[in-house]
Amino acid sequence: MRRQRSPASDPVKVVTIDTDIEAVRRGAPPLRVLLLEDRNDFRGVLRDYLVSCSYKVKSVSSGIEGLREIMKTRFDLIICDMMMPRMGGEMFYWAVTRVRPATRECFIFFTGHKNNPAIEFFFRRINARVLYKPFKLAVLDSTIRDIIPKLG
Repeated sequence: MRRQRSPASDPVKVVTIDTDIEAVRRGAPPLRVLLLEDRNDFRGVLRDYLVSCSYKVKSVSSGIEGLREIMKTRFDLIICDMMMPRMGGEMFYWAVTRVRPATRECFIFFTGHKNNPAIEFFFRRINARVLYKPFKLAVLDSTIRDIIPKLG
């Protein structure tokens, strides 16, 4: 006689996400993050990940929307795609740093255009932190952790 496995006896798959619990434990307020990405699917993944790390996230699909948010709220961190319609990452950076010069150290850029000379020139000019698509969320997390001490 063969025994059938019941669904309850099947092994459970456990998924863990490394979150910024250290900041929560120290009682620090969550970092306010502005996320700019025009692709809904990618923006959703990044937003969900950042929220799971206990960050307070405002996500927008364009530089124009990002500027509106910058004028309303101060953000600790800006994570910005380079290629967006109407206002790309470079134009957004110059507009934001003109209005809020202290944000220069708060940017993380990402792009799928690794060999674009104009983009690479901009990155070198401002000494940018850059992630090249596709990137692992652990790399984003590491980059954020490198910036946190500099936020003062």
